This record gives sequence, C-alpha cells and structure tokens, in this order.
Amino acid sequence: MHSLYRLTAICFGVGVTLHNLEEAAYLPVWFRTNLKLPFEPNRKIYWLLTSLVSAVIWIPIVGVCVWPEDRAVQTVLSGFALLMVINVVVPHLALTLIKRSYSPGTGTAILLNLPLGVLLIREQLSAAAGAHAQIWRRASLYALGLAVGTLGCLYGAHAILAARKR
Repeated sequence: MHSLYRLTAICFGVGVTLHNLEEAAYLPVWFRTNLKLPFEPNRKIYWLLTSLVSAVIWIPIVGVCVWPEDRAVQTVLSGFALLMVINVVVPHLALTLIKRSYSPGTGTAILLNLPLGVLLIREQLSAAAGAHAQIWRRASLYALGLAVGTLGCLYGAHAILAARKR
C-alpha cells in the first residue's frame, strides 16, 4: 500500500478517537434523558470503554504503517472501518432521527468515520486482485467481533456495577 493509505489510516484513527471522546463526554447523559435502558448509564464506564476502543483501533493502524503490504493487518483495519461505517447509521443517525435529538457521536461519525472508513475499505479492495469476497468476509467477522466485544463489555460492566450496588 502506498503512503496515502497509511495517511488515511492515521486520519481514521484520529477520527475514531475524536468520535469516542465525543461519545464518552456526552452520551451517558443523552441516554439518560432520551432512552430507557436496562441499566443506568455510567460515565466512568463509557470513558473506560471508549478509551479501550480508541487504543485497540490503533493496533492495526500502527500495523499498516509498519507492515504496509501485510494483507491480514489491512483486513483487520477494514473490519474496524466497516464497523465504524455501520456505526454511523446504527445507532447514531437512526437515534438522532427517531428521537429528534442529536445523538452524541453523530457529527464525528458522519464527518470523519464514514468517509475515512469507506476510503480505507475501498483502497484495500482496489489493491486486492480478485480476493474481494474473502476480504469482505474477514472484515465482517472482525467488525462483528469488535461489536460483540464492545457491547458485551458495556453491558457486562453495567451489570457488575448494578450487582455491587445491591
């Protein structure tokens, strides 16, 4: 991959980090006032989890900078990019439209994560000679794993906190 791909990967990491900062700062309060959740949103848990996601996303970004031709690292990054592109629509844009209230993270998701995520995926697919189905399959699995892990940690941390309060 060329230097534009690496630069896009770095910008994507910055975008996701800014997106996560916006979510951590404002999403718990927005959830409390706009949604009925099975748990009381905890600000510390959101800071911890968004920080963890931000740190983890930099692993494949550093990987593509160090090993720019490594297809496996590129596909992991494409998985993250795919998840962040989906995250624009579900939950951010959907919640903003349904609740008619700005869901924190929507702006950074649309302005940063969507275009940069699409560029990363498109660049990997363009560089691959005929392995598109395999890239999509693996990237989808990585995206699913990250989504399940993140949501599992979110619900698990809140469940532990609720159990400790009893």
